[in-house]
Amino acid sequence: VTPSQPQDTMPQEVDVLKISNDDAAFILGKSGRTKEKIARVSGAELDLFEQSLTLEIRGSEAERRRAKKYVECVMAQRVGPVTIDDDSEDDDLTVIQVPTEAVGFVTGSQGNFLRQVEEEWGTL
Repeated sequence: VTPSQPQDTMPQEVDVLKISNDDAAFILGKSGRTKEKIARVSGAELDLFEQSLTLEIRGSEAERRRAKKYVECVMAQRVGPVTIDDDSEDDDLTVIQVPTEAVGFVTGSQGNFLRQVEEEWGTL
């Protein structure tokens, strides 16, 4: 990289995760939406190769770290409830306590309200 080379053409580091077939489907999501959402909120570029069951994550160190964290969270949801610790140093988490009687409202019919909030506010 030369000093005159534009920032957006600098080569990016790549992390490669080996994933299961079930995880690949879960990470991809319906019509690729989950993968796109992870890429959007992390700032990283994600390429899922279903043939080799690998996920390539490109971006800065911080972008790749966030993307890996989000991917691991999504994969964990496939097998059961997920608990997220509020002690991350990434400053990318806001925890909101939702009263039991309001969970249905926050989630919405078939999760639609929650997805609308995620889309509007760029959250995961």
